[in-house]
Amino acid sequence: MNSGVLGQYDTLPGTLDAIARLRDAGHRDIEVFSPIPSPEIEEAMDIHSSPVRVWALTGAITGCTLGVLLTAGTSLAYPLVTQGKPLVSLPPFVVFMFELTVLLTGIFGLVALLVHTKRPVINLDPAYRTSFSVDRWGIFVPANGEGTADAEALVRETAAVDVEVQG
Repeated sequence: MNSGVLGQYDTLPGTLDAIARLRDAGHRDIEVFSPIPSPEIEEAMDIHSSPVRVWALTGAITGCTLGVLLTAGTSLAYPLVTQGKPLVSLPPFVVFMFELTVLLTGIFGLVALLVHTKRPVINLDPAYRTSFSVDRWGIFVPANGEGTADAEALVRETAAVDVEVQG
């Protein structure tokens, strides 16, 4: 079990204020629980774009390239000249290229999502409370020893509704 301080807040502005003050005090490895998606929290925690987009783009490029290579390779390996048309012609290959692009984009995106969110999680985070899915925000500040007292004092100063010291 991680040791640290868990603060519960009943408003988003209070949570944002606590995040800003904790980050100003040098706490960078904080974990925030929210009942709703909030771009303000991401901004306050200095979270930038997700790397999942790069994985999805890589999957799309790979799918399209494989679509061209598979269809062209099959046409060249088993040549069947039909009405004098060229063996490798893009128009008939576009449907297969599109389907493989969509398939690999989805697969790469799913794998990236699982990798970057560290899912599936078998055990819930010990700092998680069911109220974080309903109407409260939570901030867990990992700390040991004297850092725990400092983090607890800072969380109490930010008007947390409830403060728990873990570990």
